[in-house]
Amino acid sequence: MSEEERNEAKTDFTSKRFIFTGGLVALSWVLLLLEPIFEMTWMKTVGTVLISIGVLVGIVLIWLNAPSKRKAVLKIIPLLILFPIFLWANY
Repeated sequence: MSEEERNEAKTDFTSKRFIFTGGLVALSWVLLLLEPIFEMTWMKTVGTVLISIGVLVGIVLIWLNAPSKRKAVLKIIPLLILFPIFLWANY
């Protein structure tokens, strides 16, 4: 990996978009996976809140950055279907 590619990867992983979507979702998954081990219900609550924020921010960013709104809707519909299923399965 060249120096330029490394710098691009650093800027991608430290961007606000990545932190508020992928970062929050990843952190929430960690909390949700650790909750049964430590048996702390606050971890499940915090994980659910973080994944909710990450999904909502992701939906807004998809909508704002889409070249056509039709393509944005096609990307958002699966998220809107999977999110309640996730919440139902988690509680």
